[in-house]
Amino acid sequence: MCGRFVREGDSSKVKKFFRISKGEENWTALFNVAPTTATPVIVSSEVAGRFMDHAIWDFKPPFPKSSNAPLVNARGETVHVLPSFREAFKTHRCLIPASGYYEWRRSDKQPFYFQRRDSLPLAMAGIYESLGGKGMSACLITTTPNSDIGSIHDRMPVILNPDSWDLWLSSKQLSEDERASLLVPSSRDTLVGWPVNRSVGNVRNDHPSLIESFKEAPKESTPDLFR
Repeated sequence: MCGRFVREGDSSKVKKFFRISKGEENWTALFNVAPTTATPVIVSSEVAGRFMDHAIWDFKPPFPKSSNAPLVNARGETVHVLPSFREAFKTHRCLIPASGYYEWRRSDKQPFYFQRRDSLPLAMAGIYESLGGKGMSACLITTTPNSDIGSIHDRMPVILNPDSWDLWLSSKQLSEDERASLLVPSSRDTLVGWPVNRSVGNVRNDHPSLIESFKEAPKESTPDLFR
């Protein structure tokens, strides 16, 4: 899954990169974006074209959930068939922009930060739902990891390339072939990652040093008593 991410940098550069018509003021620096908080999303309409809005990162399906746990991730393999997500997936698709994201290594819960190797923003695939005049809710879509991520975690966000944005943001229902071709891991070497301080685990921490490389303590070796 992806449970935290980062946005930093100049909003005007973000506007240019994503080719949005308006809404760049929603891009504000935050180094520890957590579930249930507001975050920028990129959507498209026939009138406004591609623009940035904001949504709560906790997807609200159009019927009551059986659990109070926030819906922050949807699996790319099942997003088109699960009742919670399938209607939004048909026509309410969005991009969730980020500078990078955090993931915790499953073996020891050491956090890592991942960003594009070329330092450009990430365009993470997402879906959204209207909150009846009270804004939107959204979740991001994950897939199996590529070789850059696999040693750390068994999921990663779907990161869409610019040439697929128009199709993803359109109101057209995707064919099965289109879904299968879009919701895939990034190619190898797209991302680079490094360990970061465990203080990122506290959502109240929000500062640039969270994404700085953190030297892990060497693992203790067990002496061979029978050598």
